Amino acid sequence: MPELSGEQKLRIVLESIIRKVPIKEQCQKYGIQEGDFTAWQEHFTQNGGKIFEPDFGRLQSSSGTTTNKITGTLTKGALTFSILVNVALLCIGGVYLFKETEKPVVAQALPEQVSPSDSPLHFAQPENDFSKISEASTVGKASKEIDDLISSAQEDSVLEGKADLESLLANPLELPVPQIIPPTDIYTDINSEVTFMEKSYEGRHVVYILDVGDYVIQGDGAIERFEKMKDAVLSSMVTLSPNSYFNLILYWNLREASALGKTILKANRENVKFAIDWITGLGNSLEDLRENRNQFVPKELLYLKPLPGVVGPWFALGLGITFDPDLIFILSGNSVAFPLSAVPKSHFNGLDLNQRSLLNGSAQTEPSQSTSPLTSLIKQTARKWLVSLEPPGSLPDNVLEIEKIALRRLGLTEDFASAKTAVSIPWEKVFQNFLSSLEVNAQMIPQTNFFLCMPPHIRWPNDLFNTASEFAESSKGALVENPDFP
Repeated sequence: MPELSGEQKLRIVLESIIRKVPIKEQCQKYGIQEGDFTAWQEHFTQNGGKIFEPDFGRLQSSSGTTTNKITGTLTKGALTFSILVNVALLCIGGVYLFKETEKPVVAQALPEQVSPSDSPLHFAQPENDFSKISEASTVGKASKEIDDLISSAQEDSVLEGKADLESLLANPLELPVPQIIPPTDIYTDINSEVTFMEKSYEGRHVVYILDVGDYVIQGDGAIERFEKMKDAVLSSMVTLSPNSYFNLILYWNLREASALGKTILKANRENVKFAIDWITGLGNSLEDLRENRNQFVPKELLYLKPLPGVVGPWFALGLGITFDPDLIFILSGNSVAFPLSAVPKSHFNGLDLNQRSLLNGSAQTEPSQSTSPLTSLIKQTARKWLVSLEPPGSLPDNVLEIEKIALRRLGLTEDFASAKTAVSIPWEKVFQNFLSSLEVNAQMIPQTNFFLCMPPHIRWPNDLFNTASEFAESSKGALVENPDFP
């Protein structure tokens, strides 16, 4: 490999430092020994800082000028000494010739005529050649020109070195331009979802409404069904964000209800624990249920009570809307099977019912021996009515079982007296009263989702089912009959 110049060594070292190239890779790239590269790097580290000394440029230029002056002085001295020696020699030669001409001349025949041009002066070879004078002067001029060339070359080298260093250095990155951050909606950073029965709903304010009438724990499989209803509410509550708000309403009969608080509550750990304790403490017997369902805020202390004529699920829903929620989940059982003896007569106000029928019904709530049993015609009619409503294959094959289901759905027992005293609620009238009692416009109605947890082969009356389905759809909610609990 040819010998590298100092400038090339400097570029190799700077390239390794600036671009952070490993020594081994840099040596392989240029075909040099690692020891030589290490020596160049140490030399640059030790002596590279001298170029930043304040007198570095002046010391270099003054050193060059001093050298030129010394060289010029020595050259002039040598030239002067040579001239003086040659003059001395000429003087000695002239004296010698002058003495030779003063001697007597012996006449003799000269062999030949000596030409003046053949004078010994022309043949004499002086010890000092006068051509050296011109050579010395030429050397002085050449030395000056060489110094000028060296100076200009050094300047060009410095400029080229700067240019090469700039090419090796990476271009500086542009400074980022500050941008104005747009205002952030405070509600976008907060969890605004509620999970209920493994489905997500959008909203931060939620009200849970749970049916706790006597009928929810009566009958085959009723207790198990009621436990699933409670678990669905509890599972949703424990997943609420601490930034959410909620309330819990328990309702029974026509106009009986109790809430966890007078207003909507923050879903912190303490409030959620109160709700969990309330639900889990309801029990599975009628005595425990009746005692524990009314232990928090009764309807009399709530902010607003629905108008007369609003009963059953619509009464509980009206209370829930007064909390101004985003979502309402109402889990209801067979609400029409309320015990007539436990309902005050004032709760029927606004329903336009015959007062005489109410009095007769309240007086004959228990079957008596004087009542007439249901005839086979009534049972057969009820069975045919049920078969015409239900799709094929949904009813049991036993005729007696179909008759029992039909009688339960009609609210009839094994005696004809109960059929006479049964009270039929005008649910379409109740729905109209409910809409009239709302103090919000249609756009402010919360999304309402009904979950009907009914006994097998039992349904809500058609006018109640249809009005609930209509309201759920208008509020962008849904009505689910006999849901599949997780």
